Amino acid sequence: MLFPPPEEGGKPRLKYVGEIPPKEYEEESSFFDLILGKENLFEQQPDFLGKIYGVVAVKNFVFFTDTAHKVVYSYNLKTGSLRVIDFPIRFELPMGLAYSHKRNVIYVSDAKLKKVFGFDSKGRLVFAIGKKGEFKKPVGIAVDDNLERIYVVDTFDHRVKVYDLDGNFIRGFGHRGNKAGEFNYPTNIAINRKTGNIYVTDTQLFRVQVFTSNFEHLLTIGGNGNIPGRFARPKGIGVDSDGNIYVVDAAFSNFQIFSPEGDILYYVGGAGTRPAKFLLPAGMYIDEKDRIFVVDSLNRRIQIFQYLRSKK
Repeated sequence: MLFPPPEEGGKPRLKYVGEIPPKEYEEESSFFDLILGKENLFEQQPDFLGKIYGVVAVKNFVFFTDTAHKVVYSYNLKTGSLRVIDFPIRFELPMGLAYSHKRNVIYVSDAKLKKVFGFDSKGRLVFAIGKKGEFKKPVGIAVDDNLERIYVVDTFDHRVKVYDLDGNFIRGFGHRGNKAGEFNYPTNIAINRKTGNIYVTDTQLFRVQVFTSNFEHLLTIGGNGNIPGRFARPKGIGVDSDGNIYVVDAAFSNFQIFSPEGDILYYVGGAGTRPAKFLLPAGMYIDEKDRIFVVDSLNRRIQIFQYLRSKK
């Protein structure tokens, strides 16, 4: 399945790959065990999925949060097996996920505990930020390994907070408002691996704002509306290796793709249960291989697409 379809005359840019998780599960070694030779973290086997929100992928493993069951899952793309990660924290509302290749640490935001946690390759807690009053509702998180930063979207504070990889506060940017550089209940965030540009879903203003790595406002995309290029409920966001911007819209049950300059290119989806259809999609992640992972929340699955990069 290609998008746009060849019969429409355009050059396909995306390929539908499949969905996760499978209907049956089997035993497996953990993600960290296979990659780093560490002990197994996956001691629980899920009966069914609840409400998926955040997603991040590392090599052949996909991690995602379940806000209903208050857990983080790991799915093995090679073996097709699914596990609950036995972290030493009792989550209340796990939402955002990020991963640092430099530190081999997975980060989880908990909107109810008002903290961001980091866990090492053995599943040990090695990182926690969120002193009393520091966060109001941390949701989206992202890591820039090049600049050694962690970005946390504090939705109820209408602000993005920036930390180093050790959890030291660097600065924040944004406050409540509707001007450029201001936010109204932002939710999700993505980083351009090449440029360091920062992409923030400004949900209640129906737009995406783009900033440089120096926190200067660069671009605003979208606005309220029901035509391509506009949003009703923007959520997850990602950036491919060519700088194209992908934005999930929970209300439209799709994701839209924009050029690096913010021009609408096309969209994928619509309400439904078939492949490439969605019901209340939420988080999104695009990895180094341009694999696109889209959380299809009410369908209790993650759909995978591949960006077909043009040969230069």
